Amino acid sequence: MPGNGPGLYPTKRKRSLGARLRAFVRAARWALARGLIRLASMAGKGARKSYQPVGIGDKRKEGARDAKTRWEAIAPVLRRYDVRSVLDIGCAEGYFVRRAASELGCFAVGVEASDRGTLGALALLYARAERSSLMRAFVTAAELRRWPQFDAVICMSVVHHIMRAYDLEAAQDFIAACASRAARVLIFEMGSGEERAFEHALPAEARHQDIFVRALLEGAGLKNVRVIAETRAYHQGATRLLFAAEPARKNAG
Repeated sequence: MPGNGPGLYPTKRKRSLGARLRAFVRAARWALARGLIRLASMAGKGARKSYQPVGIGDKRKEGARDAKTRWEAIAPVLRRYDVRSVLDIGCAEGYFVRRAASELGCFAVGVEASDRGTLGALALLYARAERSSLMRAFVTAAELRRWPQFDAVICMSVVHHIMRAYDLEAAQDFIAACASRAARVLIFEMGSGEERAFEHALPAEARHQDIFVRALLEGAGLKNVRVIAETRAYHQGATRLLFAAEPARKNAG
């Protein structure tokens, strides 16, 4: 059979006029859709500063957090554990979801309770990103335990809000729920008592992040807890530690 390569594929047939017209219409329809996505993103983001870097076309917002440094610490951990699926709880604009999918080929899902995730979802649509999705949801520990497992769970900048709104016991339960959904590794970060916004809401021990967070993670059924990075906090003048930990026993799906 004749082919373009060494007998592997048949020669492509010339497309009919109808096929070419259908391809033109599809391209025009997608160009219109991308234009509408850009207009929606402009209307949605306004002048508010994004939490993470996010861009649609040539329009880019850098974000208030040092997401790049955090990703440079997270990516080697995901590679080490041969992660193929990622759940990011409190994903903001979905920066880590996009990078896990595009750079590591992971199936990546982000969950965000605020409007920040809307802009990230529009960016994914505009880029026609594969293997990635963002959804808006306020997730409780009980609901999270009913979700499927992922190789890796990312939970950053979430638990201190739970601790401020409820108590330490609720925060511990939420971490345990996150750990139950992580088949291989949990990536974790939270605010500290050094940050002015949380100094009256968190226990005094939270000022000593390494000891305090390590105890929280181990109490939630995690082992091999270690610090993988230290980055600038959202509130100036403080830093946050980024942790990786493994489930102490194989989690049931």
